[in-house]
Amino acid sequence: MDYAKLDASLSAAVAAGDDGPEVRNLLVTVVLTAAPTEPQCEVLRGAGVDVGAADRSVVSGTLSRRGVEELSHAPWVRSLTLSSSRRAL
Repeated sequence: MDYAKLDASLSAAVAAGDDGPEVRNLLVTVVLTAAPTEPQCEVLRGAGVDVGAADRSVVSGTLSRRGVEELSHAPWVRSLTLSSSRRAL
């Protein structure tokens, strides 16, 4: 995990890890260095990010801890911030 790209609240949520690493319960905003290419869009979609229009450099989605870790290592991802955390009703 590249914690330098994570904000404090996302770092704490990932470290807490109450659920398994595959549970998608973290609503995350991802800031990219530029608009994503098609291969980058596929990586983002696989992690749980709603890519939307291909010309956006800020996207969001519901990610698992594993998805956060994968995106934190991508050189084209500038930062990841926690928007909120989802909980079961």
